[in-house]
Amino acid sequence: MTATSTPLTVLIAAQDPTHSTALADMVRSIRPGVRTLQFSGVSESDVPSVAMVVEPAGPELGELSDRVRAAHPDVPLVVIAPRFDERAIEVAAGVEATAIVSSPCEPGALSRVLDDHERKVRYAGRCRGIETAELLRLLTAATDHGVLHVASAAGSGAIHLDEGQPVHAHTANNRGVDAVREMLGWADGKATWIAGRSASARTIVAPIDGLIERQLPERPTTGKSEDAPADVIDKLDRLAQTPDVLAAYLLRNTEVIAGRNSSDLDDAAIGRALSRLSQVFHDMDDQQGDGMGSEIQATVGDHRLVVDRLGPSRLGFQIGVVVRQATPVCKSLRRLLRQIDRSFRKSLLTGSRPATSASEPGIPAFPSQSNFHRVA
Repeated sequence: MTATSTPLTVLIAAQDPTHSTALADMVRSIRPGVRTLQFSGVSESDVPSVAMVVEPAGPELGELSDRVRAAHPDVPLVVIAPRFDERAIEVAAGVEATAIVSSPCEPGALSRVLDDHERKVRYAGRCRGIETAELLRLLTAATDHGVLHVASAAGSGAIHLDEGQPVHAHTANNRGVDAVREMLGWADGKATWIAGRSASARTIVAPIDGLIERQLPERPTTGKSEDAPADVIDKLDRLAQTPDVLAAYLLRNTEVIAGRNSSDLDDAAIGRALSRLSQVFHDMDDQQGDGMGSEIQATVGDHRLVVDRLGPSRLGFQIGVVVRQATPVCKSLRRLLRQIDRSFRKSLLTGSRPATSASEPGIPAFPSQSNFHRVA
Protein backbone atom coordinates (compact mmCIF):
# COMPACT_ATOMS: atom_id res chain seq x y z
CA MET A 1 0.00 0.00 0.00
CA THR A 2 1.38 3.41 -0.89
CA ALA A 3 0.88 6.58 1.12
CA THR A 4 -0.51 8.44 -1.88
CA SER A 5 -2.22 7.04 -4.97
CA THR A 6 -2.67 10.30 -6.89
CA PRO A 7 -0.13 12.86 -8.11
CA LEU A 8 0.73 15.52 -5.59
CA THR A 9 -1.04 18.85 -6.07
CA VAL A 10 0.23 21.79 -4.02
CA LEU A 11 -1.95 24.86 -3.46
CA ILE A 12 0.11 28.02 -2.90
CA ALA A 13 -1.23 31.17 -1.27
CA ALA A 14 0.68 34.43 -0.79
CA GLN A 15 -0.23 38.11 -0.78
CA ASP A 16 2.71 38.98 -3.01
CA PRO A 17 2.50 37.33 -6.47
CA THR A 18 6.29 37.18 -6.68
CA HIS A 19 6.34 35.09 -3.51
CA SER A 20 3.77 32.71 -5.00
CA THR A 21 5.80 32.31 -8.17
CA ALA A 22 9.07 31.80 -6.31
CA LEU A 23 7.54 29.19 -4.00
CA ALA A 24 5.92 27.34 -6.92
CA ASP A 25 9.25 27.25 -8.75
CA MET A 26 10.99 25.92 -5.63
CA VAL A 27 8.39 23.18 -5.11
CA ARG A 28 8.63 22.04 -8.74
CA SER A 29 12.43 22.06 -8.62
CA ILE A 30 12.57 19.75 -5.60
CA ARG A 31 9.61 17.61 -6.75
CA PRO A 32 9.56 17.41 -10.57
CA GLY A 33 6.10 16.53 -11.81
CA VAL A 34 4.27 18.12 -8.90
CA ARG A 35 1.30 20.22 -9.95
CA THR A 36 1.00 23.67 -8.35
CA LEU A 37 -2.11 25.82 -8.04
CA GLN A 38 -2.44 29.48 -7.10
CA PHE A 39 -5.01 30.20 -4.40
CA SER A 40 -6.23 33.28 -6.25
CA GLY A 41 -7.11 31.25 -9.35
CA VAL A 42 -8.13 27.84 -8.01
CA SER A 43 -11.40 26.39 -9.27
CA GLU A 44 -13.97 24.27 -7.42
CA SER A 45 -12.94 21.20 -9.40
CA ASP A 46 -9.34 21.44 -8.18
CA VAL A 47 -8.63 19.30 -5.12
CA PRO A 48 -5.19 20.08 -3.68
CA SER A 49 -3.19 17.49 -1.76
CA VAL A 50 -1.57 20.07 0.51
CA ALA A 51 -1.71 23.86 0.87
CA MET A 52 1.24 26.15 1.57
CA VAL A 53 0.53 29.64 2.89
CA VAL A 54 3.15 32.39 2.90
CA GLU A 55 2.21 34.66 5.78
CA PRO A 56 3.32 38.32 5.83
CA ALA A 57 4.91 40.00 8.82
CA GLY A 58 2.94 42.47 10.91
CA PRO A 59 -0.67 42.65 12.07
CA GLU A 60 -1.99 40.74 9.04
CA LEU A 61 -0.26 37.54 10.14
CA GLY A 62 -2.84 34.74 10.14
CA GLU A 63 -5.50 36.32 7.93
CA LEU A 64 -4.44 34.46 4.78
CA SER A 65 -4.23 31.12 6.60
CA ASP A 66 -7.78 31.63 7.89
CA ARG A 67 -9.03 32.24 4.34
CA VAL A 68 -7.29 29.17 2.96
CA ARG A 69 -8.59 27.00 5.80
CA ALA A 70 -12.15 28.27 5.29
CA ALA A 71 -11.96 27.47 1.57
CA HIS A 72 -10.29 24.07 2.07
CA PRO A 73 -11.29 22.75 5.52
CA ASP A 74 -9.91 19.23 5.01
CA VAL A 75 -6.62 19.96 3.22
CA PRO A 76 -3.33 19.62 5.17
CA LEU A 77 -1.95 23.13 5.58
CA VAL A 78 1.65 24.31 5.92
CA VAL A 79 2.27 27.80 7.31
CA ILE A 80 5.38 29.65 6.11
CA ALA A 81 5.87 32.47 8.60
CA PRO A 82 8.47 35.24 8.97
CA ARG A 83 9.39 33.83 12.39
CA PHE A 84 8.73 30.57 14.18
CA ASP A 85 7.65 32.43 17.34
CA GLU A 86 4.76 32.26 19.78
CA ARG A 87 2.43 34.30 17.58
CA ALA A 88 3.11 32.13 14.52
CA ILE A 89 2.50 29.01 16.61
CA GLU A 90 -0.87 30.36 17.72
CA VAL A 91 -1.79 31.07 14.09
CA ALA A 92 -0.71 27.59 12.97
CA ALA A 93 -2.63 25.92 15.81
CA GLY A 94 -5.72 27.99 15.02
CA VAL A 95 -5.90 26.60 11.48
CA GLU A 96 -4.72 23.13 12.58
CA ALA A 97 -1.62 23.35 10.40
CA THR A 98 0.38 20.18 9.95
CA ALA A 99 3.70 22.03 9.80
CA ILE A 100 5.29 25.45 10.09
CA VAL A 101 8.38 26.66 8.24
CA SER A 102 10.40 29.82 8.81
CA SER A 103 10.56 32.30 5.96
CA PRO A 104 12.51 32.69 3.75
CA CYS A 105 12.27 28.91 3.57
CA GLU A 106 15.03 26.65 2.29
CA PRO A 107 14.49 23.86 -0.26
CA GLY A 108 15.48 21.29 2.38
CA ALA A 109 12.70 22.42 4.71
CA LEU A 110 10.08 22.18 1.95
CA SER A 111 11.42 18.79 0.91
CA ARG A 112 11.00 17.46 4.46
CA VAL A 113 7.44 18.78 4.60
CA LEU A 114 6.54 17.06 1.31
CA ASP A 115 8.27 13.84 2.39
CA ASP A 116 6.27 13.77 5.62
CA HIS A 117 3.06 14.38 3.71
CA GLU A 118 3.71 11.59 1.21
CA ARG A 119 4.66 9.07 3.90
CA LYS A 120 1.43 9.45 5.84
CA VAL A 121 -1.49 7.08 5.33
CA ARG A 122 -4.52 9.13 6.30
CA TYR A 123 -7.54 7.89 8.20
CA ALA A 124 -10.76 9.71 8.97
CA GLY A 125 -10.94 8.66 12.63
CA ARG A 126 -10.28 10.95 15.59
CA CYS A 127 -9.78 10.16 19.25
CA ARG A 128 -10.22 12.26 22.35
CA GLY A 129 -9.33 11.92 25.99
CA ILE A 130 -5.61 11.22 25.58
CA GLU A 131 -3.57 12.82 28.36
CA THR A 132 -1.02 15.45 27.38
CA ALA A 133 1.68 13.37 29.09
CA GLU A 134 0.81 10.38 26.89
CA LEU A 135 1.06 12.54 23.76
CA LEU A 136 4.51 13.67 24.88
CA ARG A 137 5.57 10.05 25.36
CA LEU A 138 4.40 9.16 21.84
CA LEU A 139 6.21 12.13 20.30
CA THR A 140 9.35 11.25 22.24
CA ALA A 141 9.24 7.68 21.00
CA ALA A 142 8.92 8.97 17.43
CA THR A 143 11.88 11.38 17.98
CA ASP A 144 9.86 14.08 16.25
CA HIS A 145 10.75 17.74 15.68
CA GLY A 146 7.97 20.23 16.20
CA VAL A 147 5.67 22.00 18.63
CA LEU A 148 2.84 20.55 20.70
CA HIS A 149 0.32 23.37 21.14
CA VAL A 150 -2.17 23.00 23.98
CA ALA A 151 -5.28 25.17 24.40
CA SER A 152 -7.75 24.94 27.27
CA ALA A 153 -10.05 27.10 29.36
CA ALA A 154 -7.03 27.81 31.60
CA GLY A 155 -5.01 29.28 28.72
CA SER A 156 -2.77 28.22 25.87
CA GLY A 157 0.85 27.28 25.51
CA ALA A 158 3.31 25.18 23.56
CA ILE A 159 6.07 22.63 24.11
CA HIS A 160 8.92 22.62 21.57
CA LEU A 161 10.56 19.26 20.85
CA ASP A 162 13.86 18.52 19.14
CA GLU A 163 14.34 14.85 18.25
CA GLY A 164 11.62 14.00 20.73
CA GLN A 165 13.13 15.86 23.66
CA PRO A 166 11.49 19.04 25.04
CA VAL A 167 13.80 22.03 24.67
CA HIS A 168 11.47 24.95 25.33
CA ALA A 169 7.95 25.59 26.61
CA HIS A 170 5.87 28.67 27.16
CA THR A 171 2.51 29.75 28.53
CA ALA A 172 1.24 33.22 29.30
CA ASN A 173 2.77 33.09 32.78
CA ASN A 174 5.65 30.61 32.65
CA ARG A 175 8.66 29.45 30.65
CA GLY A 176 10.60 26.21 30.60
CA VAL A 177 9.89 23.43 33.11
CA ASP A 178 7.28 25.50 34.94
CA ALA A 179 5.33 25.94 31.69
CA VAL A 180 5.36 22.17 31.06
CA ARG A 181 4.07 21.49 34.56
CA GLU A 182 1.31 24.06 34.07
CA MET A 183 0.14 22.50 30.78
CA LEU A 184 0.26 18.95 32.16
CA GLY A 185 -2.25 20.06 34.77
CA TRP A 186 -4.79 21.51 32.33
CA ALA A 187 -8.02 19.57 31.90
CA ASP A 188 -10.00 19.19 28.65
CA GLY A 189 -7.31 20.82 26.54
CA LYS A 190 -7.09 20.65 22.76
CA ALA A 191 -3.68 19.48 21.53
CA THR A 192 -2.33 20.33 18.08
CA TRP A 193 0.93 18.90 16.78
CA ILE A 194 2.81 21.22 14.40
CA ALA A 195 5.83 19.68 12.71
CA GLY A 196 8.99 21.70 12.09
CA ARG A 197 12.24 22.77 13.71
CA SER A 198 11.54 25.86 15.78
CA ALA A 199 15.21 26.43 16.76
CA SER A 200 14.01 28.26 19.87
CA ALA A 201 16.21 29.35 22.74
CA ARG A 202 16.60 26.38 25.10
CA THR A 203 14.83 26.73 28.43
CA ILE A 204 14.61 23.02 29.32
CA VAL A 205 17.64 20.82 29.94
CA ALA A 206 15.83 17.97 31.71
CA PRO A 207 14.92 14.60 30.12
CA ILE A 208 11.32 13.92 29.16
CA ASP A 209 10.80 11.24 31.81
CA GLY A 210 11.51 13.65 34.64
CA LEU A 211 9.04 16.16 33.26
CA ILE A 212 6.22 13.67 32.80
CA GLU A 213 6.69 11.88 36.09
CA ARG A 214 7.07 15.23 37.89
CA GLN A 215 10.28 13.99 39.50
CA LEU A 216 12.21 17.17 38.87
CA PRO A 217 12.87 19.22 41.97
CA GLU A 218 11.14 22.56 42.04
CA ARG A 219 13.29 25.39 40.79
CA PRO A 220 14.96 26.97 43.82
CA THR A 221 13.63 30.40 44.60
CA THR A 222 16.39 32.91 45.06
CA GLY A 223 16.12 36.23 46.76
CA LYS A 224 15.93 39.40 44.76
CA SER A 225 19.52 40.13 45.80
CA GLU A 226 20.56 37.43 43.31
CA ASP A 227 18.90 39.11 40.34
CA ALA A 228 21.21 40.87 37.93
CA PRO A 229 22.15 44.22 39.53
CA ALA A 230 21.21 47.41 37.75
CA ASP A 231 24.80 48.58 37.31
CA VAL A 232 25.68 45.29 35.59
CA ILE A 233 22.80 45.75 33.15
CA ASP A 234 24.03 49.27 32.48
CA LYS A 235 27.53 47.95 31.74
CA LEU A 236 26.13 45.35 29.34
CA ASP A 237 24.06 48.05 27.66
CA ARG A 238 27.14 50.22 27.19
CA LEU A 239 29.08 47.20 25.90
CA ALA A 240 26.38 46.63 23.27
CA GLN A 241 26.92 50.20 22.04
CA THR A 242 30.70 49.76 21.67
CA PRO A 243 31.88 50.00 18.04
CA ASP A 244 32.34 46.55 16.47
CA VAL A 245 30.21 44.89 19.18
CA LEU A 246 27.20 43.66 17.22
CA ALA A 247 25.19 42.21 20.13
CA ALA A 248 25.31 41.79 23.91
CA TYR A 249 22.84 39.57 25.75
CA LEU A 250 22.21 38.43 29.29
CA LEU A 251 21.40 34.72 29.71
CA ARG A 252 20.38 32.61 32.68
CA ASN A 253 20.49 28.81 32.61
CA THR A 254 20.98 28.94 28.81
CA GLU A 255 17.88 31.12 28.29
CA VAL A 256 18.28 34.58 26.76
CA ILE A 257 16.41 36.96 29.06
CA ALA A 258 17.51 40.43 27.91
CA GLY A 259 19.75 42.10 25.35
CA ARG A 260 20.16 44.19 22.24
CA ASN A 261 21.88 43.93 18.88
CA SER A 262 22.65 46.09 15.88
CA SER A 263 19.88 46.62 13.35
CA ASP A 264 21.56 44.49 10.67
CA LEU A 265 21.32 41.32 12.81
CA ASP A 266 18.22 39.20 13.36
CA ASP A 267 17.64 39.19 17.12
CA ALA A 268 15.83 35.84 17.00
CA ALA A 269 18.69 34.15 15.11
CA ILE A 270 21.31 35.68 17.41
CA GLY A 271 19.33 34.63 20.47
CA ARG A 272 19.10 31.04 19.22
CA ALA A 273 22.82 30.90 18.40
CA LEU A 274 23.88 32.27 21.79
CA SER A 275 21.45 29.97 23.57
CA ARG A 276 22.88 26.91 21.81
CA LEU A 277 26.45 28.00 22.57
CA SER A 278 25.39 28.62 26.16
CA GLN A 279 24.00 25.08 26.34
CA VAL A 280 27.42 23.64 25.43
CA PHE A 281 29.03 25.93 27.99
CA HIS A 282 26.40 24.91 30.57
CA ASP A 283 27.12 21.20 30.06
CA MET A 284 30.88 21.69 30.44
CA ASP A 285 30.44 24.04 33.39
CA ASP A 286 28.61 21.31 35.29
CA GLN A 287 31.66 19.09 34.83
CA GLN A 288 34.37 21.64 35.58
CA GLY A 289 32.88 24.08 38.11
CA ASP A 290 34.04 27.60 38.89
CA GLY A 291 37.69 26.63 39.08
CA MET A 292 38.09 26.02 35.36
CA GLY A 293 37.77 28.24 32.30
CA SER A 294 34.71 30.43 32.03
CA GLU A 295 34.48 31.19 28.32
CA ILE A 296 33.45 29.51 25.09
CA GLN A 297 33.76 30.95 21.59
CA ALA A 298 32.56 30.12 18.11
CA THR A 299 33.63 31.73 14.84
CA VAL A 300 31.14 31.98 11.96
CA GLY A 301 32.39 33.85 8.91
CA ASP A 302 33.21 37.42 9.93
CA HIS A 303 31.53 37.07 13.33
CA ARG A 304 32.76 35.77 16.65
CA LEU A 305 30.31 34.59 19.31
CA VAL A 306 31.47 34.56 22.93
CA VAL A 307 29.64 33.22 26.00
CA ASP A 308 31.16 33.87 29.42
CA ARG A 309 30.05 33.20 32.99
CA LEU A 310 28.67 36.12 34.98
CA GLY A 311 29.04 35.71 38.74
CA PRO A 312 29.00 32.37 40.59
CA SER A 313 27.95 29.40 38.45
CA ARG A 314 25.23 28.46 40.98
CA LEU A 315 23.24 31.51 39.85
CA GLY A 316 23.35 30.47 36.20
CA PHE A 317 24.02 33.93 34.69
CA GLN A 318 26.02 34.26 31.47
CA ILE A 319 26.98 36.99 29.01
CA GLY A 320 26.63 36.43 25.27
CA VAL A 321 28.46 38.78 22.91
CA VAL A 322 28.81 38.94 19.12
CA VAL A 323 31.75 40.91 17.66
CA ARG A 324 33.37 41.37 14.30
CA GLN A 325 36.53 39.38 13.67
CA ALA A 326 39.92 41.13 13.47
CA THR A 327 38.82 44.29 15.27
CA PRO A 328 40.52 46.02 18.23
CA VAL A 329 37.65 45.20 20.57
CA CYS A 330 38.24 41.48 19.93
CA LYS A 331 41.58 41.69 21.72
CA SER A 332 40.20 43.47 24.79
CA LEU A 333 36.84 41.65 24.98
CA ARG A 334 37.94 39.23 27.69
CA ARG A 335 39.13 42.13 29.85
CA LEU A 336 35.80 43.93 29.38
CA LEU A 337 33.82 40.83 30.32
CA ARG A 338 35.96 40.23 33.41
CA GLN A 339 35.31 43.79 34.52
CA ILE A 340 31.55 43.19 34.29
CA ASP A 341 31.96 39.90 36.17
CA ARG A 342 33.89 41.58 38.98
CA SER A 343 31.25 44.29 39.20
CA PHE A 344 28.53 41.64 39.49
CA ARG A 345 30.34 39.74 42.24
CA LYS A 346 31.03 42.96 44.13
CA SER A 347 27.34 43.92 43.97
CA LEU A 348 26.35 40.50 45.31
CA LEU A 349 28.76 40.86 48.24
CA THR A 350 27.76 44.36 49.25
CA GLY A 351 24.04 44.18 48.48
CA SER A 352 23.84 47.86 49.31
CA ARG A 353 23.65 49.60 45.97
CA PRO A 354 20.55 51.74 45.43
CA ALA A 355 17.96 49.73 43.53
CA THR A 356 16.36 51.25 40.49
CA SER A 357 13.20 49.15 40.39
CA ALA A 358 13.26 46.88 43.45
CA SER A 359 10.52 47.00 46.03
CA GLU A 360 13.00 47.17 48.91
CA PRO A 361 16.00 49.51 49.32
CA GLY A 362 19.43 47.97 48.80
CA ILE A 363 18.23 45.15 46.54
CA PRO A 364 19.83 45.15 43.09
CA ALA A 365 17.36 44.61 40.27
CA PHE A 366 16.68 45.28 36.61
CA PRO A 367 16.54 49.03 35.99
CA SER A 368 13.10 50.38 35.21
CA GLN A 369 14.48 52.37 32.27
CA SER A 370 16.95 50.35 30.20
CA ASN A 371 17.82 50.18 26.54
CA PHE A 372 17.90 46.40 26.85
CA HIS A 373 14.76 44.70 25.62
CA ARG A 374 13.27 41.93 27.65
CA VAL A 375 13.32 38.64 25.69
CA ALA A 376 11.51 36.22 27.98
